[in-house]
Amino acid sequence: MNMLKSIAAALIIGLVAALLIAIQQYRVIALEGQVTVQTRAAKDATEANTESLKTITTLQAEAKRNANYLADLQQRLKASEDKARQARKDFEDLKRKSPAVRSWADQPLPDGLRGKPAASAGKDISSKAGSAGNGAVRTGQR
Repeated sequence: MNMLKSIAAALIIGLVAALLIAIQQYRVIALEGQVTVQTRAAKDATEANTESLKTITTLQAEAKRNANYLADLQQRLKASEDKARQARKDFEDLKRKSPAVRSWADQPLPDGLRGKPAASAGKDISSKAGSAGNGAVRTGQR
């Protein structure tokens, strides 16, 4: 009977060992699966970061182009303002020096150019954008 107990004990120890080995094998397989998932997630995140960096680089270049364009526009605007200021000064000098120009400049603008409808046109242009003044440089109106 001792022999039978020894065989039974050996069999139980063998089964417990096999069960422990099976559990360890299952854990190894599960961990390998997690490593595979984590590796794939890391690769996807790296690819997303690379794409984001490309987008950031493109947007930074676009922002620089826009800043350069804005600086150019501001420079052109200043040049235009300087030209307009000089033209106004030249016109004022001409008015002061030339009686014919002074006489012309002192005449009132026609109704159609003051934002009022012209007598023959019959249209109300005062509500249209940019109609008042119409860009004409007329100083010294009376």
